[in-house]
Amino acid sequence: MTSITGFRIPRVLLIILALAVALRIGYLLIAGHTLSLQASGYDVYATNMLSGQGYTRYADRTADSDLPPLYPFLLAGIYTILGRSPISVAIVQIGFDVITLIAIYAIGRRVGGERVGLLAAAFTGFYPYLLFQNLSTNDTAVFIMLLTLGVWGAYTAVDRRAWKWAAFCGLIFGLGALTKSLVILMLPLFALWWWRQMGFQNAVKYTLALGITFGAVLLPWIIRNTQLHGTLTFISTNDGSNLYQGNNPCVADYFFNGWDAQWVNCLEPTPEGLSEIAEANWFRDQAIRYLLDHPADIPRLMLAKFITLWSPELLPRTVPPDAALDDPAVLQYEQPLFQAARVVHLLYFTPLLILSLVGLWRGFRTHQLTGMYAPLLIVITGITVAYLIYHPSTRYRSPADPFVFVLSAVAVDYWWMKLRNPAKNTGGVPT
Repeated sequence: MTSITGFRIPRVLLIILALAVALRIGYLLIAGHTLSLQASGYDVYATNMLSGQGYTRYADRTADSDLPPLYPFLLAGIYTILGRSPISVAIVQIGFDVITLIAIYAIGRRVGGERVGLLAAAFTGFYPYLLFQNLSTNDTAVFIMLLTLGVWGAYTAVDRRAWKWAAFCGLIFGLGALTKSLVILMLPLFALWWWRQMGFQNAVKYTLALGITFGAVLLPWIIRNTQLHGTLTFISTNDGSNLYQGNNPCVADYFFNGWDAQWVNCLEPTPEGLSEIAEANWFRDQAIRYLLDHPADIPRLMLAKFITLWSPELLPRTVPPDAALDDPAVLQYEQPLFQAARVVHLLYFTPLLILSLVGLWRGFRTHQLTGMYAPLLIVITGITVAYLIYHPSTRYRSPADPFVFVLSAVAVDYWWMKLRNPAKNTGGVPT
């Protein structure tokens, strides 16, 4: 069994890291002016915290829980040290990308050997979409870093047979849940995988270690939210609005037109005077009522969501003509530079997505879909399920892409070995 801990960074990986950093610096020099702090809601939280107003995105409230807290607190730290600038944010997130690439190399090496690790790191490091997305002021870069570190920790817990690595997973996945709560969907699957890899007793011990550290990370924020709202409140309250945006009479048509769910124009008007919790519950009730009253619409809706989530095309494609824009910054994505980027993305991602299916087939043939491939599939499945429930876009899928690229690397390595030695059919998979 190949361990992924205790390795020295090989020279080829150093070259990949250097080129990936150079690409990002080049992007900042050429197109850094396109980055905007207003492209997401996180900047408002950070500036309000620094001004002493507290954790809130609204001018008329002293505190709220609408968005998960990790990224706004991270922004506040960046602004304090480096100044409030999209370039400052991008520079820090380049560092996150370096950590991600090292982790994805280690994961790829564990799954398929040295070449798979290097290929996976290269596919991720040179991925045009993340070249832009991970420099933008949103939580994608930090969430991908946490996911890759957590999965690396899950492999290492198996390889080292050490509960401290399970505790490390809990810490990292806890921070991940404070960025995107969908991480919670993945934890039972990792527990089941540990059971298969190490037996029931070890799995119970490791899952307990993971659960304790995971809960310890989340508990202070849950206590804060519960005290703030007077009722048990977990990480954020935006799940209701997201559920309604992704489950309503017109959203499937929006997806098929290449538009984003956040611009749907068929939602019922929100009642006035609702508290934050009552508003979230109202949104959730509207979505559930729509699904219960229109069961025949569900297959088409799920198909539209799945196609939007896994399309090689960059989505949303454009802004609908009747969109009410609170922030015109989104219009930059319709400029010529971004239209050209859409073509580049299509040419880059499409073959890698196809190759990942070959890598998946390879895992099936070697009976490793529930073995070494399982953590990759846990992440991909968790993200897919989450956004079939809520609403998808390319950005929401992108944290799964590095794990898809590991499967792509498996396929490339397999074919390379077949060409070099047609009689041998292992494809570099460790035994």
